Amino acid sequence: MPIIRTAHTELEYFDDGPADGRPVVMAHGFPDEPSTWDDVVDLLPEGVRVIRPYLRGVGNSRVTDPAAMSAQVAALATDLVDLMSALELGPAVLVGHDWGARAAHGAAVVAPQTLTGLVTLSTAYGAGADLTATEALDDAAVAWYRYWLCTATGAEAFRRDPAALVRWAWRHWSPELQLSEREMAVILDAVDTEQFADNVVHYYRHGTGEAPGSAVYAETQATLDEWPAITVPTTFLIGTADGCETLPLARRNASLFSAGRDLIELEGIGHFIPREAPTFVAEAIRGYLHD
Repeated sequence: MPIIRTAHTELEYFDDGPADGRPVVMAHGFPDEPSTWDDVVDLLPEGVRVIRPYLRGVGNSRVTDPAAMSAQVAALATDLVDLMSALELGPAVLVGHDWGARAAHGAAVVAPQTLTGLVTLSTAYGAGADLTATEALDDAAVAWYRYWLCTATGAEAFRRDPAALVRWAWRHWSPELQLSEREMAVILDAVDTEQFADNVVHYYRHGTGEAPGSAVYAETQATLDEWPAITVPTTFLIGTADGCETLPLARRNASLFSAGRDLIELEGIGHFIPREAPTFVAEAIRGYLHD
């Protein structure tokens, strides 16, 4: 598969559809890889060019600049912006799930002119500051793994056997979704890289304020930390049976989308929406493919 080289990374990606097709960029989440979008891609109209990158540390995507060794959201967002720029895609529909949603929200903040629409899944935009104490505790309860990775014991255990948490996440975050062993093997192979475990630990430690970011991304991160309004029309999908994300923030953050945001709650659907409910994702993308 092709690889784009940026100032700080090498990014591997799928490139499907005509070179001059309407561009759609899809960013996967954790713990996942680009084939998670296969069923969504099959439902999109002909004539669309679909770019699906591997996030840094997954597949053959990796950080090549030691100064940029980071998995903070600003780094992931910069990778998306750099990829779209390097491919000269022009205005695109950007789609992101989980980590990919965080990255897509960040890209929409720093480079809104590159997007015509934003479709994000599962992970809501915003700091969660308006949540009640009970809601914040509910959120922390389902996100225990984030705090576990902030401990030396948790990080050591994860680095020793990343596959254990990967398998656990797929079983518990989408309880009704049954992956085949072949599908799980594809995911485990994609995350069996030198940088994956360290990236996961850093992503969650940075997100909880327990690890510093890279100076390379300091300016971008400072912007994102303010949670500025997103000026790109957005559709957000979340499952009511999601095992690691709660609903209150998504229901309260409409004011952070100045160009409008459609909230779609999928009854009985878990975390891995691209595999569980591809029809709804494809429909949301189609809404931004009009002339």
